[in-house]
Amino acid sequence: MRFNRRGDLGFPEAIMAAMIVTLTLTLYLGAFALSTADDGSGTAARIDHRVFNDLYLEDGEIAGDIEMRLISETERRGLKGITFICEVPGGLGFESRRTIVGSMDGNIGSERFVFQLRSSDGRVVPAVIEVAVCV
Repeated sequence: MRFNRRGDLGFPEAIMAAMIVTLTLTLYLGAFALSTADDGSGTAARIDHRVFNDLYLEDGEIAGDIEMRLISETERRGLKGITFICEVPGGLGFESRRTIVGSMDGNIGSERFVFQLRSSDGRVVPAVIEVAVCV
């Protein structure tokens, strides 16, 4: 950076200096956030959502063979157990479905997400799925 005769910075140099400071602080905060973020070494609570693709709504209940898929997921990932809860909010008349596979003694992590279920009458209804994983 060059100073003029009065010892002042010019406008472009001042803007460049401000941008350098801003960029440096942004990089520092980003590195700080990455170093303090959870690295996922705790409970492996994420389950592949494709496991739930076979669920559907029929005659007022949530149907589909989810137990075998959850058992295979526990065996494949070496988990102690999985608890599965699926509910259709809004009082649409569908019973909630709860399934427990294996034992839930140990470190538990959970995940809740919205999943779209197809109904036997052609509708697509949002459902709230909660999965608790025990490692």
